[in-house]
Amino acid sequence: AMDFRSGKTDLMQIQKMLTGFIIGLPTDGKMTFGPKDFSRHERNRVKASSVAAGFFDNSKEIDAAEMNDKLHNDIPILLEEESILRAFQQARDMFLWTSRRLLIVDTKGMTGQRVRYESIPYRYIDGFSFETAGHMDRDAEIYCYTTISDIRNNGIPRSVDLQMTKQSILVKHTDIYEIGKLVFEHTCMGEKKQMEEAEPEIEVIF
Repeated sequence: AMDFRSGKTDLMQIQKMLTGFIIGLPTDGKMTFGPKDFSRHERNRVKASSVAAGFFDNSKEIDAAEMNDKLHNDIPILLEEESILRAFQQARDMFLWTSRRLLIVDTKGMTGQRVRYESIPYRYIDGFSFETAGHMDRDAEIYCYTTISDIRNNGIPRSVDLQMTKQSILVKHTDIYEIGKLVFEHTCMGEKKQMEEAEPEIEVIF
């Protein structure tokens, strides 16, 4: 982990550069970094127009197009060629399935000013499973198993596991089989192989 002083570091450019290296493709346009200022975006918060899922432990599907616009303009997290395919809201948090990764938005604190954006590229998801809803259930679950290290204890002895994600989805609004198909297509089919061979073109101007 690395801490930056607020207002002194352009975090949006740093995350954009890292995103380009990790999930960029050779077919993407050249990413040029210069003396730009994205600091005005840092205090913007990801917020959907619907708050219907604001008090539940499971996630409800929201408008992917709306979130795609927000994360390209209000908070420029996404690459230019990247798009949100399915979007879900769970309380103040979100699960965003894009064309390149699973993006988890974790809102922290009482005011919600502090937000953690966690990117899980499809290339690091080595397996997944989903569980359909039972007769009395209203939600289904999907699990993704990754090769990303998950540090449980940084002391002595050090404990490191592999990260797993879990998302509960309201089946009233979403077909869990469609989400399973989305994950399958991006982890087991051609998309993952293409991501592993990616070498984006990046230019830094001082």
